[in-house]
Amino acid sequence: MKNDFIGSSVLDITKIMQSDVFKKVHQSIVGTVNVLENETLKIGTLLHSADGGKTWDALRIAPFEVKEYSLDEEVYFEGHIFKSTADNNNTPTTGDWEDLGEWNPNGILYNNISSTTKTTVAITADLISKQLHGLDEFLAIQLFNNKLLTK
Repeated sequence: MKNDFIGSSVLDITKIMQSDVFKKVHQSIVGTVNVLENETLKIGTLLHSADGGKTWDALRIAPFEVKEYSLDEEVYFEGHIFKSTADNNNTPTTGDWEDLGEWNPNGILYNNISSTTKTTVAITADLISKQLHGLDEFLAIQLFNNKLLTK
């Protein structure tokens, strides 16, 4: 709920709209965006499709935090997904980890959704970075490579 609205004060609150996230959409596609039970995806959620835009998923792997990880736990770290190959693992770039590859966002959700549905996904666009959900410096590079430009 916190990220649904913007404004400088209680008297100046507005619901986040497409124009708050997208400066210009050059190309979009309609595809099925997968939503988990009791999950809501918001406008500006980073999405990935591996099948040419037919289906889309958000990043659901927990970001790295300083702690010990167990065997087979997965974590998002510096643009990659890592899987622990031993118990009591720490930072993914040291120790026993399998790099499962980059998480490559190649689309941005254009509407709020709370169930799996066909909806619009921007695939080339000029974006306002502060309104994107889950953006970090590593994913910004991936977005740029996919012609999703952040400002």
